[in-house]
Amino acid sequence: MKNKLLLLFITVAILSGCNQKSSSPLENWKAGSANDDVFIDMTQNDMDALVQNNLQYLEIDWLYSTVQSRKEIENWATAIKKRADKAGITIWSVHLPFGGPFDISQTDDSLRQKAIELNMHDIVLSAKTVSPKKFVIHPSAEPIANEERAARMEASKKSLQVLAAKAKELNIPLLVENLPRTCLGNTSTELLEIINGIDNTAICFDVNHLLIEQQTIFVQNTKGKIQSTHMSDYDRVNERHWLPGQGVINWTELLTALIESGYQGPFIYEINKVNKDKDPEISTIQTLGDRWKKIKHDYTSVNK
Repeated sequence: MKNKLLLLFITVAILSGCNQKSSSPLENWKAGSANDDVFIDMTQNDMDALVQNNLQYLEIDWLYSTVQSRKEIENWATAIKKRADKAGITIWSVHLPFGGPFDISQTDDSLRQKAIELNMHDIVLSAKTVSPKKFVIHPSAEPIANEERAARMEASKKSLQVLAAKAKELNIPLLVENLPRTCLGNTSTELLEIINGIDNTAICFDVNHLLIEQQTIFVQNTKGKIQSTHMSDYDRVNERHWLPGQGVINWTELLTALIESGYQGPFIYEINKVNKDKDPEISTIQTLGDRWKKIKHDYTSVNK
């Protein structure tokens, strides 16, 4: 009798194991969006809509102190933090201003020092007001001629040394973003060269900035270095920031590569509101949420 009961127990356990569905790794990823274009005002309604659409993470595009006063920026950031907390939003990252006087790769040392000063102030103020988990920074602006590339690389690395050290004091990693065209960091090899040896740096992977290299190759080459993403689609001719599925990226292939590299999220959108090139559809927060569901469904369908 005991043997029959034991056999029955083993049979039930085996059948239960066979019938149990393995969950997709993507179900453990958090998702969110930068306020790049779709909800640039970041109202309380925007925050609530993000949560309702399973987009609980937020990247804040930091205001330019060359346009707004420091006090205006502080008041703005404090209000954003209050709304995010009320909605249950995690402020995942702050994207530091870029270009012009903020360009850390300038070879004129007085201008580079000024760029460091501007970025340093933004790092300190954003940490104080919104407490992000990460900072995101561009390693350069453009255009960059071939003959000046080495000097610009050296200038960018010197600047990052200083800024990454300040970010470390605040216990926040500084993520250097890959960029398109003639910008610094337009390939995995060059981006790794930029951050090599600089403590407290990692990578923010913008998938629509790769014009020279395939996404899967970039992920393989930078394994363990990617700590955040900017997710959007494009035509591989130029950056477009289209909604995933409107361009050429194979999203299941890309996410598979990220998962295999050990990346565990989040999936952060950086989307233009309107695909002006070929699609009149206006992207909304609901659109982002629906597309994230589809991306996860498509991945699961292929990886049953």
